[in-house]
Amino acid sequence: MSSSDAICERIHDAHGPRWERCGICVACVLEMMDRSDVSAVRKRAALVSVMRVPAVRELLYREEEGRINFISSLLRTLFSAVDSSLLDQTIQVLLQVMLDVPNQSLLLFILDQIHSRWTDVGGLKASLSSVMFLGKLLDSHPALSQTLTSSRSRVLECVCAALLLSDEDVKAGVCYVLLRIWSSASAVQMLTDTLRQRMCVLLLHTLSNTHTTALTINCLGVVKQMCQYSEVVCVLMNLKDGAEDPLPYQPLPLILKKLLLSAQDSLQVVSVRCVCAVLIHAPLRFAAAFIQADLPEFLLEVMSSGCTDVLLWSIFSCLLLLSEDPLFFSQCHAVYGMEPLVRCLKETLGKSNTEVQKQGLELLSAILDRQPAAVRLFPTASEFTGVCDVIVEGVATSCLQVSMCAVRAANVLLRPNHQSSPVQFSDVRRVVEAVMSKCRVSVCVFLSEISSGSESASAAGVLMQTLTCFDAACRCESALTDGVCSAPAQQQQQETLESVCVFLLHCCDTTCIPAFTGVCERLSSPQTLQLFLSVLSRQFALCPAHMTSFSKKLAVSGFIRLTVDSKAQLCSGKRNASLNQICCDFLLKLCMCLISNTDTWNHEDMQDVQRVLQESLPSLCCSVSDWPSLLPDIPQSLRSTQFCIIHLLYLSLLHGDRFLCDSAVFSCVLRFIVCVQDQCDDALPACVLSSVLYLLSVNQHSCPRLDMVSVSVVSKALSSCPALFSRALPLCVLSLIFQYPELSERFGAPALTGRLSRGLEEEQELLELLHTHPAALLNMLGVACDAENAVSQSAVGVLRSFLCSVDGVSISRTTDLSDHIRSALMNVLQRHKNTDGLSVLLDVLSVIQSHSSSQMNNTDFKLLYHVSNLVGKMDSSDSEMLLSGFNCLYCFMCVCPSHATDRVASLLLGNVRLMELLEEVLSSFPSSSSSSSSSLHCSSLLLLSSLVLLQNKHDAQVQKSISVDLHQILRRLAFSKRETDALLLVCSVRFVQVCLDVDESGLVCVCSAALERPLQTADGALHPLGHSGTTSLMTALSALMLQKQDLVVSAALNCLTSLMEFLCRRTPESVQHMVVHQPWTRFLLFSLLSCDGSLRPAALQLLTLLVRFSGSVSHWKSEVESVCEEVERRGVTDLTDNSKHTLSTMLTRCCAVSPPDDLRMRMDALLESLQPLPPSDTSNRHMLRVGRVSVRLSDLTAGAQDL
Repeated sequence: MSSSDAICERIHDAHGPRWERCGICVACVLEMMDRSDVSAVRKRAALVSVMRVPAVRELLYREEEGRINFISSLLRTLFSAVDSSLLDQTIQVLLQVMLDVPNQSLLLFILDQIHSRWTDVGGLKASLSSVMFLGKLLDSHPALSQTLTSSRSRVLECVCAALLLSDEDVKAGVCYVLLRIWSSASAVQMLTDTLRQRMCVLLLHTLSNTHTTALTINCLGVVKQMCQYSEVVCVLMNLKDGAEDPLPYQPLPLILKKLLLSAQDSLQVVSVRCVCAVLIHAPLRFAAAFIQADLPEFLLEVMSSGCTDVLLWSIFSCLLLLSEDPLFFSQCHAVYGMEPLVRCLKETLGKSNTEVQKQGLELLSAILDRQPAAVRLFPTASEFTGVCDVIVEGVATSCLQVSMCAVRAANVLLRPNHQSSPVQFSDVRRVVEAVMSKCRVSVCVFLSEISSGSESASAAGVLMQTLTCFDAACRCESALTDGVCSAPAQQQQQETLESVCVFLLHCCDTTCIPAFTGVCERLSSPQTLQLFLSVLSRQFALCPAHMTSFSKKLAVSGFIRLTVDSKAQLCSGKRNASLNQICCDFLLKLCMCLISNTDTWNHEDMQDVQRVLQESLPSLCCSVSDWPSLLPDIPQSLRSTQFCIIHLLYLSLLHGDRFLCDSAVFSCVLRFIVCVQDQCDDALPACVLSSVLYLLSVNQHSCPRLDMVSVSVVSKALSSCPALFSRALPLCVLSLIFQYPELSERFGAPALTGRLSRGLEEEQELLELLHTHPAALLNMLGVACDAENAVSQSAVGVLRSFLCSVDGVSISRTTDLSDHIRSALMNVLQRHKNTDGLSVLLDVLSVIQSHSSSQMNNTDFKLLYHVSNLVGKMDSSDSEMLLSGFNCLYCFMCVCPSHATDRVASLLLGNVRLMELLEEVLSSFPSSSSSSSSSLHCSSLLLLSSLVLLQNKHDAQVQKSISVDLHQILRRLAFSKRETDALLLVCSVRFVQVCLDVDESGLVCVCSAALERPLQTADGALHPLGHSGTTSLMTALSALMLQKQDLVVSAALNCLTSLMEFLCRRTPESVQHMVVHQPWTRFLLFSLLSCDGSLRPAALQLLTLLVRFSGSVSHWKSEVESVCEEVERRGVTDLTDNSKHTLSTMLTRCCAVSPPDDLRMRMDALLESLQPLPPSDTSNRHMLRVGRVSVRLSDLTAGAQDL
């Protein structure tokens, strides 16, 4: 465009050069704007030229009159021009002029001009352009809005009146102007009530009759902006149906409802946001109008039909506000809307718009939270399952804020009133699993943020919400346990109320406790700790059957200390009263659960402890480090607090959590006892004293022994509370009592009696006590003899178990203990009190005697005399007492020195009743199913065998002989080995051996049906066995030597030796053809040599025996050579001492019977390699205890001298 466009030749000549700048004549431009003969195109070009040259604009602005004339000219063009391009350019120039010359008077002039034009009859024809200019003028000068509402309100009234025109473009422009007005808070304040009311009516009238989208959107924009002011909202909502008014209109809810049904997404978004703008002020006041207009139903319909994220977010927000009114639920919008909401949420969670997801989950939470409990929200299980699916998916999302909203919804869903009928436990479990999984992730994020110092609210919020949700799940299941309609037992319904409760306990154990323990250690938050302890407290009612192990695990993990320290840190000075209450409730439940699982306290004690904890826990808000100062030297009024501290120390220490060092606990508890005794004469309650003793006993190992004064203090405390001994005291307390003679003498027996009165469930602890403290054994013996029948039987059972586990040496080497036991037994025997305790006392005496290293003295002979008399007064049916008596007599005989055996023999052989009892016992066949009967036979055979040997050795006088059916014993060995106990076989073989060693005995009379008829020559020579008996015995011994038990094999070898010697004495030639040259003998030797290595002592002993009675090696040369080869191959270094002695004896025996030279050389070399031989144990006092039977090993094993 050239500068000639801005010069009009027809009028330019009258203008001087002062109007020109850069080829543009300002005067021409001014005159052209008012001339009708100038085209619109040229006018627009002239305006463009003026705006492009700043110097021209400066010339225009130089004089005020010129400015006003220019502006007036432009305004006339604005109102008169028809060309749209010229109008647009005119508006731009006017706006630029007002920006270049910011003058309030010019703005007012413009407003006045506009008003004058609008009030003219023909002015309204150009109102569209003027309205557009006014709107843009308000954009460039926001302060002008206040002017329009104050000094130039008449202009604003004209603007509002334009809404009555039929031109909707003009109305849209008017709405734009009104939007600028309502966007200025200061302008709104200046509006009069009348004008405000007028605007509301005109807007509703316009919305009711609009036909274009642009006008509708602009109008709704104004309404939305107006709804920021509560007083305007009241005006809009109070305007009811105005169909009969001069300006007919519809109520705002109805208008917005109609717009919501339109197919245009933009109209739906704006209308929903208008509803939200109204409701945001007072939902309870305005929501009813929209609900009564069925707006929720239409919102749900729009939501179901599919919509954009913007519209969906708006609908969620609107429904969220509407749900604050109870009318929303009373008209069942929540029930009917749940299905479309869930369906829409499933689609939304599959997208990426987190804002929509959050708003939808917030709406779900609100509906679940506000739904009346009396109206079931999920009439069917499928609807509940659908909500669970949405929540699980929402919880699992990666956005923490969305997860937080989903967890919040889960928290409300898990209320009892929302559970479907039947209850879907599997869905409940799914929700909890998802929440706990998110909890684990959130804890890791939260702890890492704390470590890095970048803690965020999102992770902390999700963490708190997960804990709140889990608490809600526990509350729900706890409420359902009282009465629940569970799902039917169908294939798909696997979960039950019990299984879900156990699952919740598992989640608490594996997720909540590890997670929130770490959080509480790093973050001191009363709210978090209160919620955490609330969850723990609920577990005690949720799964009572599993609380034993759970409470112990809590105590072991230090939760008593955690709660006590938290009380001291957060609740002192009457702070956080609710947290203090939760802490006390949790501690009370935990402590009472721990106490109920101990045998130390009875029901009355537990009630006392519960009362003490209930009274003292709320006020106990001091640190654990201050407890030692609270126990001694405080007023008696705080005694309950002291008791509470004692109980807490006891329970924590019982489960391995040491609050204080051992020395501190030991000293302060001891001072506490002294303080109590000094302040009052009342005894400590039994439960408190029990805890005190436990603390003393457990902590004493790191402290010096109690002095006499301290022992006296403890003794006084024990003596003042006899009720203490009616309970089962812990092992450590018993150890404390038996550690000090002053205490064990007075309280040892009562303490054991109280422990034994509760049964033998913890027998192993008592056995440990007996092994550790000799004084306990002596007291246990006293209890066994003197206590009531049930306790005595328990003591006998413990002592019998002790005798089975003890080696005997430890008792016998404790001289004082042995003397005490002997004295106790002497007293009992002198009273002739036949009890179960006496039986076990005899067993203890047997153990002591069998392992005694000292020679028998007068006390031992007195005991032997009393035991012999006692046995003589027993009844044959009392197998227990007979077993103990026979076994005790046998032990006395085994350890009796050789110079006194004649005295022992005379004493026992003179006891006629003893002989009769032995005969009665041996005449009966032992029961294979009764271990007592078998043991009694074993002991009888051993005792009789020893008596036979002693009687034969000293030729002692026999008052009464004993008849024994020897052939019955042989039949047992030959035909009943499998049904007979191994020890009975050994004892039977031993008795037969003694009968073979003693040719004639005045004590034993062998009776048999076979011996009653005239004997053949062969039978008479082999009396009392006879030929058939000898053959049976040889067969039985051969079979026994193939057994795996070394004791059985040794006894059989001993008996075989005696049998062969017996045959040599009676018929020497029979040894060869009955034993040595029998094929079975060679097979037996081969079996022993091949069984488990040719160096088995039994095989070597048998080979030695055969070589001895053969008188030559030639018959056994191959066997001897195989032994030599095996020894040469293996060497002698790895042989046992027993094998070395047995091998040496065999080689020496073989060398003595003139073997071949080559074999002799090999045997001599082996003998030389065996030198020097280890010393052999020649003692004949080694005793073996098998069950309750004592056996002297020398009676059953063959020595080298015997071979």
